Amino acid sequence: MPPKTGIIKIRIARQAKVLCMSLLYRLQQSFQTRLYRFMPTEQLIARIAKNSGAAIQPLLNVLKERQAFQDGRLESVDWSSSQLNRALLSSCRLANASFVRAQLQGAYLAYSDLRHANFEDANLTDAHLRAAKLAGANLTASKLQGANFARADLNRARLVAADLSQANLWQTDLRGANLTNAVMTGCHVSAVKTDSSTILPNGKANSAAVDWAAFTSNQD
Repeated sequence: MPPKTGIIKIRIARQAKVLCMSLLYRLQQSFQTRLYRFMPTEQLIARIAKNSGAAIQPLLNVLKERQAFQDGRLESVDWSSSQLNRALLSSCRLANASFVRAQLQGAYLAYSDLRHANFEDANLTDAHLRAAKLAGANLTASKLQGANFARADLNRARLVAADLSQANLWQTDLRGANLTNAVMTGCHVSAVKTDSSTILPNGKANSAAVDWAAFTSNQD
């Protein structure tokens, strides 16, 4: 067993190494962010499509900064098949964007404008979409398990064959939405908003006496 002073020195050395690694990572992120500020939006998006994980966040930060301070817009951008897991894209203007087959697990899209966006076959497991504007969006066959749609606007959205297991739809606007063949096991539907044009998972039009438990209860 080494003496106490030896153990203390080892611990200090380890802590110093961790601190140095953290500082180097922050410097790298800062350098990349500065470099990306000079790139055209189209080039930034092309780089996002080729990267994944932590490597994409500096790119996303620049896009958000450009949007906030330079009136930049991200509407109609093609994000198809992009690796955007845990990406921070809150309060962004992404109307008409395409996220077909994109990986958005745990992504933070709260308060974003996603009207008429295409999420067909996308993976939004555990994604955060609180109060997001998704009117007219296409979420056909998308994976939405555990996603948070609290107070989101899904008016006229297409959710055909989507998996909403354990999703949070508290006060979500589903008026005119199409939920045909959607899986809603364990889904939280308290105070959800529907009307006569809402199509339920069984393919039938909504009625005032709809029994949501028939769709949200566990079924063998």
